[in-house]
Amino acid sequence: MNAMLPIHSLTLVGGLQALKKPGVKLTADTRELNHGDIFLAYPTGNKRQLTDNRNYISTALARGAAGVLYEPSNLGSHLQDVCKDERCIAVPNLGELAGEICAEWYDHPSRQMRVIGVTGTNGKTTVAQWLAQALDDSDRRCATIGTLGAGFLGDLKPNGFTTPDACRLQELLFSLLKDHSHSVAIEVSSHALDQGRVNGIEFDTVIFTNLTQDHLDYHGDIQEYGKAKSKIFGLPGIKHIVLNIDDAFGRASFDGLRGQLGASQDIWLYGLAEIGNSINVRDLGPHVRNLRATQLNRGVAGNSFSVELDGQKLGDVATQLIGDFNVSNTLAVLGTLLASGMSFEEAKVKIEQLKPVIGRLEILRPRSAQMPIAVVDFAHTPDALEKVLKVLRPLTQSRGGKLWCLFGCGGDRDPIKRSVMGGIAEKLADHVTVTSDNPRSEAPQIIAEQILQGMQNADKAFVNLDRANAILQTIRAARPEDVVLVAGKGHEQTQEIAGKRLPFSDQLHVEIAMGGLL
Repeated sequence: MNAMLPIHSLTLVGGLQALKKPGVKLTADTRELNHGDIFLAYPTGNKRQLTDNRNYISTALARGAAGVLYEPSNLGSHLQDVCKDERCIAVPNLGELAGEICAEWYDHPSRQMRVIGVTGTNGKTTVAQWLAQALDDSDRRCATIGTLGAGFLGDLKPNGFTTPDACRLQELLFSLLKDHSHSVAIEVSSHALDQGRVNGIEFDTVIFTNLTQDHLDYHGDIQEYGKAKSKIFGLPGIKHIVLNIDDAFGRASFDGLRGQLGASQDIWLYGLAEIGNSINVRDLGPHVRNLRATQLNRGVAGNSFSVELDGQKLGDVATQLIGDFNVSNTLAVLGTLLASGMSFEEAKVKIEQLKPVIGRLEILRPRSAQMPIAVVDFAHTPDALEKVLKVLRPLTQSRGGKLWCLFGCGGDRDPIKRSVMGGIAEKLADHVTVTSDNPRSEAPQIIAEQILQGMQNADKAFVNLDRANAILQTIRAARPEDVVLVAGKGHEQTQEIAGKRLPFSDQLHVEIAMGGLL
């Protein structure tokens, strides 16, 4: 079988049909490879972060791979003899082709369901989970693939990544289709777009939430980060683009997109009217819609607001969700529902039933009246931390208390943001506890010191690198009327320290510190 082919995905899969037996899959991970499977081996990433699973070709062959597709360019000398095995096929540009090859292998599952892609720095998980809540019915199931796992709500299986690799992603779509999924909401990371993980997926709708500082260790700068995110707009077959017009990158993207719309495409802009980025859609043709939240009422039990479409009031919405960014996330979901043809009245019912997502502004109330309220949130970027603290200030004031912020920063990830987040915490919280997040291979003390460098009065911050003990001490130090934000890990159930993933739950340690929750 050894060959070097100018490959088209259809041609290649046609040549592999003899290997396509029940249960045989394509995989880029030897840990998931079973006897008879086909292994795809190619480098991913960039000059800053590069991984190369071609180093595992010999492992795949030893485990009984029926075939190996590999990228032949820059093949190390130590692999050239290995790839002489008759089961190996050289496929130039395999990284770009992998998604299309796998889509063809699994009979293009994305063509047989409605696929919604959600990208942006913050809000991907919330929007994807809320879409699953809104669209999942007994006879028309909606699944989700993202940070919290893959599958149907209440039965999510761990992913390992926000957006899995191309092989795993197509396999998941195929499996969800067999489980009668009518639609699926996929969180699409910048890494996934840069590495072509979603190639071969035909998205019905794509949603852009925002662009703020994150992942600069991978992308280098915010411009390259934005270029990676914008790749989602160029994917084939998109019918609807749902775009946050309050975000600077969203506005810039709209300026570039509005002249490129096809006859079967539309753009749904969304935003808060009070921010002032309203667009006069009458000058932009029939393919642009303008969805706005007006008359925003920020209640401690949830937001309510009026909804306008193209300047005309549709009605009022009362949610169980707090925070301006959740109004924005709600509009992203609402715009997607309306774009699908759902009436406002039906969509309103769906929106008003949305529940907070685990680890996203998750309020934990103590059993004891002597304990403060705690809020667990995944905020791990400067923008997210700032927004959460600003949301919690009115809640804190309504209780007559002080706002505490406990957080750390992940190791081996974007060190530039650490001091920025330290400055934000000091400015917006009354008390700050600096602790460990997922230090990974870095020394927790070094990460903490970099956080403190962003503070003008770092000596006033409490530093406790034992996260469990830090949560205990912070909650015990707070007064009953106070609010304690535990930020950074959100839904995560492990803490990665020195190459080991140890069981860890912020929610559990908050409960222990409080002596029980309501």
